[in-house]
Amino acid sequence: MTDRIYDLAVIGAGVMGLTAAFIAASGSPKKRIAIFERDIVGAGASGLAPGIQINICRNEKERSLINRGSTFWREVYPQWPNGRDCDVFWLTRDPNELARRSSVGGTTPSTSFALAERLSSLPRFLVPPDVAVSLDRGSYCPVDSILQDLAQRLKTVGISIYEGSSIERIWQGPSDILLQTSHDSEISASRAILAIGPWLPESPLRRHLTDEPRLRVKKVVALHLAARPTPNCPMIGLFDDYAFLIPMIEQGYWLFSFTSQEWDVRPDINGLRVSSDDLARATAILAKWFSSDVPAVASVRVFCDCYSEDGVPFSRAARDVAGLHVIGGGAGNGFRFGPACAEEAVRSLYSPYRHVGAT
Repeated sequence: MTDRIYDLAVIGAGVMGLTAAFIAASGSPKKRIAIFERDIVGAGASGLAPGIQINICRNEKERSLINRGSTFWREVYPQWPNGRDCDVFWLTRDPNELARRSSVGGTTPSTSFALAERLSSLPRFLVPPDVAVSLDRGSYCPVDSILQDLAQRLKTVGISIYEGSSIERIWQGPSDILLQTSHDSEISASRAILAIGPWLPESPLRRHLTDEPRLRVKKVVALHLAARPTPNCPMIGLFDDYAFLIPMIEQGYWLFSFTSQEWDVRPDINGLRVSSDDLARATAILAKWFSSDVPAVASVRVFCDCYSEDGVPFSRAARDVAGLHVIGGGAGNGFRFGPACAEEAVRSLYSPYRHVGAT
């Protein structure tokens, strides 16, 4: 017996799942939409990500995802709820590659002196003479702030969010999609979007992917440095190492985000730890830029994210269930890329489709 019937069921309450529900609801406010989350809203990578927006991409597909994602966020948040727009100083020994990967308009040449003037909270940070300095614009906003706000907006318009309720099975019914919850109830939905982030690779639900990409889960590590940023601090992008120093002004620390190399981890955030290899990698990168001691580490954040084979998120119709769409593979960029993937899913499932900003 079917307990509840919906127009759209969204599985996963991370940034991709919530933006998909938001876009679908904006296009047609009368839709009956439900979101099912195995834990709580933002329990995975989305809840711990710093939410940086930068104008750097590897290829045209990423360029399109960034531009569409940026348009979405600006329509929804003309002002960030717990973050800010800021200058981004890029540091690199390969300015030509930086220029090639810039997604909008290119960066502006700058100087180490211009950067130093605004880094009173990091006085020992020095730029070597052979490093080029370029200026760009970006932003940051802790993604958890975004998710909590989106969840509240969705609830206000009558969308149900079921936390602590995972979907164990999805199959094709006589007329609709049928979903079995972890509480053994059966849900019926005309359409469904599967967006469970790093839980997808080991979930039986991954079998619904068409032309399945190779999926892996990688650990993500960021250090909170014991230095309080001042209001005028820019973000610093260490382009050659793809690492970032982010002035979390509201939170009172500098966040150092870098690339951990620990792959194929289990998506158990409580079980993830910073390893000696992580600390050694972080220290080696930071040592390139500080004239003496690197600022002390006040605390750390560790989580994980799902990566597709090419590192670019995917948005695909399911291979075996009509009306089911799978999105994922945030690759540490779910906040930047997620809205475009969600938009593709909603556009695929609904026609005609109206953009969230349309009138």
